[in-house]
Amino acid sequence: MTLLSELLWRRTDEHALEVCRLLRSPDAYVLEGRVLTMANGHPAEVHYTVHVGPEWITRAGHVSVVQGAGERQVIVERDEAGRWRVDGEPRPEFDGIPDIDLEFTPATNSLPIRRLALPVGESRPSDAVWVRFPGLTCERLQQRYTRLDDRRYLYETADGAFSAELAVDEHGVVERYGDIWRRVAE
Repeated sequence: MTLLSELLWRRTDEHALEVCRLLRSPDAYVLEGRVLTMANGHPAEVHYTVHVGPEWITRAGHVSVVQGAGERQVIVERDEAGRWRVDGEPRPEFDGIPDIDLEFTPATNSLPIRRLALPVGESRPSDAVWVRFPGLTCERLQQRYTRLDDRRYLYETADGAFSAELAVDEHGVVERYGDIWRRVAE
């Protein structure tokens, strides 16, 4: 595997730090990271790995949360026909969705940014399987990306309840996520 990008983020509105790596193999990309944060008033360590194909469509995501003496996890998989499974159970309500979005990290916003390859000024919807935190439940998230310039995007949920300007590096990896996450080091 070749390392394309390695970042350290700090969350500005609560206590959280994250290290994330974007890796490339001959036929795929991998996002992997670790987040130190709080969940339900207690320290939590979140580990994630997301595998995507060369076209930047999600193949699988694995998330585990270590908190106290316990650990919980979720495995989300998408087959070649676009059918999703969560912990081995079919989830037909997600079929056809290309992306996974992990609520606790800006890393997965990089996937649709790369896959859509929007020209400056263009906007497009891109639904995702949204893995919520801290419960690790999954739901459909309707969202939209608009490319503002070479390295800035507007991210919006389709219902308009949330939006953030995203700044990315040369690999399309988010460096700044609104006023919430900031890159602090390479």
